[in-house]
Amino acid sequence: MQLAEERRRLIIEAVEQEGKVLAAALAQRLNTSEDTIRRDLRELDLAGRLRRVHGGAVRRAAGEAHFGQREGADLQRKALLGEALRTLVQAGDTVLIDAGSTNLALARLLDDGCAAAIVTNSPHIALALGEFRRTRVILLGGTYHGQCGAVLGARTLADIEQLRADLCIVGLCGVDAGRLGASDGEEAVLKRAMLASSSRRAAAVLNERLGASAPFTLGTPAELDYLVLEADAPADLAAAIRDVAGGPELLRAEAK
Repeated sequence: MQLAEERRRLIIEAVEQEGKVLAAALAQRLNTSEDTIRRDLRELDLAGRLRRVHGGAVRRAAGEAHFGQREGADLQRKALLGEALRTLVQAGDTVLIDAGSTNLALARLLDDGCAAAIVTNSPHIALALGEFRRTRVILLGGTYHGQCGAVLGARTLADIEQLRADLCIVGLCGVDAGRLGASDGEEAVLKRAMLASSSRRAAAVLNERLGASAPFTLGTPAELDYLVLEADAPADLAAAIRDVAGGPELLRAEAK
């Protein structure tokens, strides 16, 4: 009988060599069940070794940094974006904050009592707010994915679909005049549900996310009410987003 460690090593090799693999084909190749392969793919995805997609898995992008790496990068730039986002949070709001290193920078700037409740799918954000007493802090359920620093899955989605938030702050991997992008299909589904559950919708992006290509679409700029950009964001890219019919109000982080 093939050991799980050896089977998973072969799966990783197949993904690295072929770029994309199907669970059914892997099950046949490795003489095991599809359920076993799906469990392997889930564990390997959680470990950051591949990206699980519908029906199989794909190779992770070479530049796709783990959440822990992103969290410690560009701290000052993210703090400035967080300052701008903070102006959107109102006392009495239920605020839904998506996972992400920029949104974590926002969380570290928030004061107890800034909102009635803050709901998040990020354990890191929940911990950053852990001492709050006047603002309720609610962590959504689900399976934790270390690569993106978030809980995801059917339980997370079900929790969001039962929620009605006053403000949602969603994380984006890319944005241009035509689309809002995510790096993972499961994340894209969750982000779409977050936008649908909220009365006001906002996001903040570093300059490198403007015009960046992300493989999964979660919506269009018209589905945002506010988009926070850095003070020196490229004017042409900002103008293209601003001019989208029904597009978001653009806010600039103040340079310091």
